[in-house]
Amino acid sequence: MPYISHRRISTRKEREHEQNKRRNEKWNAYYGNPKWKKLRDYYMMISPLCRDCAIEGRSVAANECHHIVPWSWFPLEEDKWAALLDVDNLCPLCKKHHLERHQHLFKPDNFEQTAYYKKIHYGLNHSK
Repeated sequence: MPYISHRRISTRKEREHEQNKRRNEKWNAYYGNPKWKKLRDYYMMISPLCRDCAIEGRSVAANECHHIVPWSWFPLEEDKWAALLDVDNLCPLCKKHHLERHQHLFKPDNFEQTAYYKKIHYGLNHSK
């Protein structure tokens, strides 16, 4: 159902596109940063295998660098950067396991657990 915004009718698809564009601009400011790229490349060089595959007894190349505690959870800009660039907050994963970690993290039945985890372990208010 369309809604009127600034005297113009926009569709749901147009609104979603604009939201994604704003979100991507924000994420690109972090993931496009040369410090992050350098750290990621270095970390993937010293940790070339997927950690979850290794636990399963398989040797599979890691092609993604996962943040154990998502940097986006932090409300303050300097804390976001600290979490983004913290090598102890990184985990090498293959694409399959990276997707699984994110799907598990944001399942509706995990919201309460995630909020508790953020508040207790990192002093974060999940409502922000």
